[in-house]
Amino acid sequence: MGPKNFLYGRKGPWPQPCPDHPYDESPGVVHLPLGEWLDWWAHVGLRFSTQWPLFTPIYLLTSILNPGCKEVSDDEFHEFLTNSMMARFIIPDLDDLDKAIFKDYIEPGKNYFIVDLEPVKVIETFKGIHVSPTKTLLREKNGKFTIICIWVEKTNTILVHTDGDAWELAKYFVLQGGALCATMVVHPLLHFPMDSINAITKTALPKEHTLFKLLYAHHRFTLPLENAVLNFKMSLLHNDKWWKTYAPFPGPYEGIRDLLVEGYRGIKNNHSYPAYQYPRRPPKIYSGYGTFLDAYYETIYEFVDDVVKTISPNDPYVIGWANYIHQWIPGFPSGEEIFEGKTLTEVVAYYIWDVTVGHTIDHNNYGKMDVQKVPLRLRQAPPVKDTKMISRKKLQSPIDLMKYKLAMRLFFSPTVITKLKDVQYDFRDPDLQARVRQFKKDLRATEKKLKEQGLEYLTLDEIANTIQF
Repeated sequence: MGPKNFLYGRKGPWPQPCPDHPYDESPGVVHLPLGEWLDWWAHVGLRFSTQWPLFTPIYLLTSILNPGCKEVSDDEFHEFLTNSMMARFIIPDLDDLDKAIFKDYIEPGKNYFIVDLEPVKVIETFKGIHVSPTKTLLREKNGKFTIICIWVEKTNTILVHTDGDAWELAKYFVLQGGALCATMVVHPLLHFPMDSINAITKTALPKEHTLFKLLYAHHRFTLPLENAVLNFKMSLLHNDKWWKTYAPFPGPYEGIRDLLVEGYRGIKNNHSYPAYQYPRRPPKIYSGYGTFLDAYYETIYEFVDDVVKTISPNDPYVIGWANYIHQWIPGFPSGEEIFEGKTLTEVVAYYIWDVTVGHTIDHNNYGKMDVQKVPLRLRQAPPVKDTKMISRKKLQSPIDLMKYKLAMRLFFSPTVITKLKDVQYDFRDPDLQARVRQFKKDLRATEKKLKEQGLEYLTLDEIANTIQF
């Protein structure tokens, strides 16, 4: 085959070390075809450019009229930790430090889990704004969690629900840490490692190859979006100018960017944050949130398995594709491994699940959270036992809230352009097109089944087809 058989004549995008963190983050894809940039600007960038100036004065006014934080009841706090995207942090594997901290609260013979938000330690905050790592101990019985206590690292204090104002303030620090770690530590692992697969698929696989057609349907908008987030000086990560009214984080760029490093490189001796390895299926989440995600993965897996069965074993293009990705993404199988058992099915199913359901649900869930209950900035120092909390209206300033609301609208909340339920695969084989039609029926059946179980985190109509926000 010659260059004309490939999307960009074998001169397409390719991974490289990420410019700002070449050794500590996922590879980046920096050099993109002009057509991809124009498509992204027309459908995504233009929305940002118009809504930013339009909504800044609106959100400033609403934040002046109603500043600060709202009360978070213990039941709401429990719901945030156990039945939202923050449930990703619940793990049963307490490390040695966890056991030492909570030794007086752990009873023999009972099951304990931890919500560890250590990564926020890398943030150097702006003057007057506070952040603290926390650990929250949970006890599990019959599949239900009880929150036992919170450890606040900055004050080395353990607080329980009878500690009054100190407990109320500690909950805000946990929710702040959860928001920061969800958006900048864990969720980026759904984004940036997938860029190498996106780029290599476009450049290394022939346009008529079945694997190309299966994956290419889930590539649109992604590479320019990722590039803008990581490398544009206008990115919300850069809070270096007063007029960046959409930059909501509690500290400057360097510390916020280091949160991505904590997620990808991992944290030594902390079981909650291992170094990144490409998954073969969604990581275990101890929540209905995880049950929801697993159900869609199984539907996608069955579809992908039927499609990749039509690819000849030891196909040289697939072997080369796997070898290229293997060089860039930890844990991705090599060409020698890609046809072993269900390996090809697993890695492709995970990719499609990741860029559709896995990515969309986090944005959908976080976008619905009340910014006055899940703050990104807090203007009171972390509590000790006898701390008296200042007025909730002073915990976030009007400027803090304005920035957060605008970031929610422009970046965190989903704006779906192309939908999974409408995906089109350019297969020429009529049998594969019939399988696509069955796949769409299976997606609707999965939605119905989950609804019957009371798991309605988002509808099929709300699931994007690519990473496009």
